[in-house]
Amino acid sequence: MKSSTGTIQKGRRERIRTGFALAMMLRRNRQRSDGSPPPLFIIGSGRSGNTLVRRVLMATGAIHIPPETFVLGDIIESWSRLHGLMWREKVWLFCAHFEKHPQFADFGLVNLNDFAAEAIGLTDRSLPSLIAAFYRYLAQADHSEATRWGDKTPYNTFHLPALRAAFPDAQFLWLVRDGRDAALSYVEAGLYDDFQTAAARWVDANSACESLAQTGADVFRMSYEALVEDPEASFQDICDWAALPFEPAMLTAPSARLGDVETHAHHENVRSPISAKSVGRWKSRLSREDLAQVRGEFASMLEKMGYEPH
Repeated sequence: MKSSTGTIQKGRRERIRTGFALAMMLRRNRQRSDGSPPPLFIIGSGRSGNTLVRRVLMATGAIHIPPETFVLGDIIESWSRLHGLMWREKVWLFCAHFEKHPQFADFGLVNLNDFAAEAIGLTDRSLPSLIAAFYRYLAQADHSEATRWGDKTPYNTFHLPALRAAFPDAQFLWLVRDGRDAALSYVEAGLYDDFQTAAARWVDANSACESLAQTGADVFRMSYEALVEDPEASFQDICDWAALPFEPAMLTAPSARLGDVETHAHHENVRSPISAKSVGRWKSRLSREDLAQVRGEFASMLEKMGYEPH
């Protein structure tokens, strides 16, 4: 029992320490502005049109959004623990986080040696500056001339306080999809083994986004159903909010190499024409037993997000 209690107390102290570090980071970074456009984070549950939005926004030519980064939130939350290290050591550890992730190959890079050499010479030796330099490097590696960067990693949804602490001026595009369709898609894509676990992920993700929206962050909510049923109006609204150019031709423009789309089967529909055929698929694919497993929080979140409960 003592060991268990000690572990719990240690975890609580670690969360308090991380929360304090993020609060201090937010205060510092609110005073930091170099005049560059704010980053744009696509957030929400996975299987909600995240990669489709990435494809269309990339077609503006004004923003570069790389394949999913996975480790960004972890880096921000652990950064304060590196305060005793030299700058070059921090850069090396930053790069190692990305290089050691199993999906690093999606970036189309052998390693980050060239970036590390550039980053060690940065004048602004802050974490936000290092992150921004990393995303600019990824854009250049993809031969993009975009001056703005974004990210569309669904896992970031569980690190939103960290993202906002590092980038107080960031814009957050919150994508919402009927949780029954989103959870079903997770299972059919092989990303979750069962509907109940996938449904819990959907609830947790949207709860995190809801909490962020209540902090006063620049959050814009858009439904997957609107994206696929009226893509021109929906993407016009997104681009107006994000101060990005929009032309209807962007919706059908052939995409450049997207990295993860070419590599992972669960992204294969992204290159297809935008279609509403997957809206409401849960009605014919889920059993009463499936739906009975996810009442309570799931049903409550469905209603909150504007969907009729089952």
